[in-house]
Amino acid sequence: MAEEKIFDAEVYYRNDPDHWIIMVHGFGGSARTWKKQIDFFSKHYNLLVLEMHKRNENEDLDLDKVCKLINSTLDHYKIEQAHFLGFSFSSLICLRFAVLYPEKVHSLIMGGGILKFNLKTRFLLFLAITFKGIINYMVLYRFFAYIIMPKKNHRRSRAIFVNEAKKLGYDEFCKWLDIVPQTTKSLSWLNELNDNIKVLYVSGNEDYLFLKDTLKYSKKIRNSQVEIIDNCGHVCSIEQHDMFNKVVFKYLNSA
Repeated sequence: MAEEKIFDAEVYYRNDPDHWIIMVHGFGGSARTWKKQIDFFSKHYNLLVLEMHKRNENEDLDLDKVCKLINSTLDHYKIEQAHFLGFSFSSLICLRFAVLYPEKVHSLIMGGGILKFNLKTRFLLFLAITFKGIINYMVLYRFFAYIIMPKKNHRRSRAIFVNEAKKLGYDEFCKWLDIVPQTTKSLSWLNELNDNIKVLYVSGNEDYLFLKDTLKYSKKIRNSQVEIIDNCGHVCSIEQHDMFNKVVFKYLNSA
């Protein structure tokens, strides 16, 4: 019998089979980047915290295969439907998952969500793909972490993500980097999204790369809303974790 292919995950179970949150980390992240959310939401919900970088390194990946692995992981843990909590790049993974497996999605919550790669972010992506075989991947990752999280109050977020990215290795970094261009059709997915799926975007007011497009294009989603948290940038789930948790918890109670 072939070995079941699923993602590694941390599971926090409250003896309640019906109320799950699936936490999907961003590019280069890990379960550790959800620490403040795990501490808070594990008191109220069952949690499945994915570790998408812990798998067979020889396995090829594309965006839909990532979604298939997430679906297989839910089936493995007998999770029929859940709220999905994504961050940054994984917000696009969650959006694609909701298009492919709408019956599994109760709602989508996107921290530092991305809906579109604009000219600036497309240029940054071009640089990353062009130089990935020339420059050490951690030099690239540190550079992009600083571009996305430039201010002094973003320093802690940068440090956490850089430290987690060190565990990736070059091959894993390249595999996920090659998936990013597959999300450039994300706006077309909005027309395929089930109208019954509620979507919340939570962004920092200093998220200068992505907030403008989130405000613009989220209006194309019928059941969507945007919450903006002051005094933080792209990684609002870390920089203002108490407010982020409060906003998400309130939303979940109404979803």
